[in-house]
Amino acid sequence: MMTPFTLSRFETDVGIVKVEGQFNPMNGHIEVDELSHLDGDGWADVSYWLTEQAYEHKIATIMAAIRETFMALDT
Repeated sequence: MMTPFTLSRFETDVGIVKVEGQFNPMNGHIEVDELSHLDGDGWADVSYWLTEQAYEHKIATIMAAIRETFMALDT
C-alpha cells in the first residue's frame, strides 16, 4: 500500500528539494510525482529530472535520502 507524502523543504546532497509522491513502507518503493529544486531565484520545477537520463544520479541521491528518512521513522 502506497502512502502519500510531501516534503516541503528537504535537504539532500544535490541541494534543497520539494518532493511530492508515494512511499511503500513494506518494500521501500518510492514514486515521485512532483519535484522542485531551490535555487537563487526560488523554487524551480525540475520534475523533468525524473525522465531524463542526464539527471539519473541526482534522482538516485534524492530517492536514497527519502528512503533513509522514512525507514528511520519506522524504527
